[in-house]
Amino acid sequence: MSWTGTIACVCRYSTIALAGAQTAYWLYTFRLIAVNANPMGDGMEYVAIVPFGFIFLALVAPSFLLGVSGRMLPLGAALAIAGLVLNVLLFIEIASELTHDGARPLKL
Repeated sequence: MSWTGTIACVCRYSTIALAGAQTAYWLYTFRLIAVNANPMGDGMEYVAIVPFGFIFLALVAPSFLLGVSGRMLPLGAALAIAGLVLNVLLFIEIASELTHDGARPLKL
């Protein structure tokens, strides 16, 4: 196998792994928000799932499809990395909202 084939293989598997991990994380956010929601509240905590869904549909799902098909791997890797960065930033924001800026612990 040539160097370009090896690089393409590593890029492909890393894109699939990143997208798969972010898919599992997206599914986990439903539980995370449900556990940390105010039981006496109005349910507006669940609105936080919407941006996670946008990130999944706009960045993660296309990167997974590009990785599986083996086409445009640099774009797929860039989309997966962008999705990862946005998911981390959004998690930090949602965690601070759900914990009232650190006043109570986050239930994982």
